[in-house]
Amino acid sequence: MSVAHGEIVLEGTSRSFSVRADRGSTLKERLIGPRGGGPEPVQALRDVTLRVRPGETVGLIGRNGAGKSSTLRVLAGIVPPDSGRVEVGGRVVTLLELGAGFSRDFSGRENIELNGALHGLTRAEVAERMDRIIGFSELGSFVDVPVKTYSAGMFLRLGFAIAAHLDADVLLIDEVLAVGDEAFQRKCLRRISERIALGSTLVLVSHDPSAIERVCGRVVVLEAGEVVFDGPTADGLLFYHRLLGTDVPDDLPAHRAGAAPVEIAALELEDEDGRRCRVFRPGDPLRVALELRPRAGAPAVHVELEVRGEHGRSLFATSTEVELAEEPVPLAFEAPRLALLGGDYDLVLTARAAGEPEGASFDRVVGFSVASDPGARGVADLRGSWSAPIGTRAPG
Repeated sequence: MSVAHGEIVLEGTSRSFSVRADRGSTLKERLIGPRGGGPEPVQALRDVTLRVRPGETVGLIGRNGAGKSSTLRVLAGIVPPDSGRVEVGGRVVTLLELGAGFSRDFSGRENIELNGALHGLTRAEVAERMDRIIGFSELGSFVDVPVKTYSAGMFLRLGFAIAAHLDADVLLIDEVLAVGDEAFQRKCLRRISERIALGSTLVLVSHDPSAIERVCGRVVVLEAGEVVFDGPTADGLLFYHRLLGTDVPDDLPAHRAGAAPVEIAALELEDEDGRRCRVFRPGDPLRVALELRPRAGAPAVHVELEVRGEHGRSLFATSTEVELAEEPVPLAFEAPRLALLGGDYDLVLTARAAGEPEGASFDRVVGFSVASDPGARGVADLRGSWSAPIGTRAPG
């Protein structure tokens, strides 16, 4: 029995995975049988039955190892089920793993053309979407650079930009959105909402309750490969947090304990031409433009800018004091040379009343990426030149 475009059907679906490596077998083992059975296969899905109507939005949540990603891979046709029925109607677009389906030696533009062809688009259809995909990704000139130089954040930008501009009947999205900076995540969620408004079916795996609550009308909770809840989003999130032993999510972003003296607004990262930019090269100029809007009556504020690397490690911090007025105050920080190497970074801004002790909270965070350069490794860009006196030779 066929399903409608955008409809998803799982009936009695099970899938297990072997956890031992297949080392082959000897002639003796073939004749008398192997010694020892080894560990039992891991049951990722256990008799899962799930129906999603066309245009419905479903959030798939659960602990690590509950079977969420396995469910999406079965739906996408990446892995077959051991038993049961799986049917998905229409064109399926997946975003399950960063860089999946990309040729690392191809440029971003070439990978757009490749992925478009893999999803059944003609060359003319890809060309018609090309400028919109590049604009959405915010990669700028890096779209013509081999993707093997991309950071995880740049991979996300390109992968989601492609997926967002395909005519999908069904969207399957895994945790990859957690990699992007806050502004790009909001942009992705807006685009998902637009696709939903056009009738696309969505299955979203995320540990972010705000993302699930924003775009999903229904929540399915998996536990040990089984469906333990299927119902409205608010009830599903509450069920899940009680399953974890807490009624309130413990991963909400930190909030300032008291009222901040100003609101940091209109925050943008810009290149040397004053254009909004989220991807830079090592050594590029960087300009941070923002606006301070007074709201607590403090005569002056202490503004701190910090750059954080992987795992939140502080790499650089600077600060200034700004006199406030009744009207918004424009403020900018300019670095003539961004001395960072390839990776994903966070720029953290804090504003507090002058003289107020430093706290652990912050006001705004914006992410940016620096493209990899094969000529150097590490975080800081300290490249210089080698020299040696005439007549000497470098060791080795």
